Amino acid sequence: MAAFLRFSAVLTILVLAACQTSDSQLAEAGRSPSYITGFHDGRHSGMKEAGNNFEHYIRDSERFSADADYRDGWLAGEEEGKRIQQQAVAIGNAAAGAYGAAKIDKAIEEQDPENVAKDAVKGVDTDALKVLEKQ
Repeated sequence: MAAFLRFSAVLTILVLAACQTSDSQLAEAGRSPSYITGFHDGRHSGMKEAGNNFEHYIRDSERFSADADYRDGWLAGEEEGKRIQQQAVAIGNAAAGAYGAAKIDKAIEEQDPENVAKDAVKGVDTDALKVLEKQ
């Protein structure tokens, strides 16, 4: 189980790293340093807006108003940040679901099916079902 959790963590990191736009990609696409700065600020802000409490909302209001490159970069980064955070949550939920399912499977394997059935109906009034025994 520990190996599964390590694998899930590594997979999450790789997926998230592959989905992020790098400075070099932005520079190769002809984006200005102002755009790149705005992009980074927007990405952090988007992740915060999407629920990541480890991120911070960052926006230089003066630059956002006066510098079109910064504003365009910030808006693009904000969208990417939201998308990255949503992907991280989805991956985390999938890993948690797989972990939970594995624990349930293991618990079922370790229990006697007769006892599982008895536990399932514990506290339930089954007197009405006794009629079926006579038929």
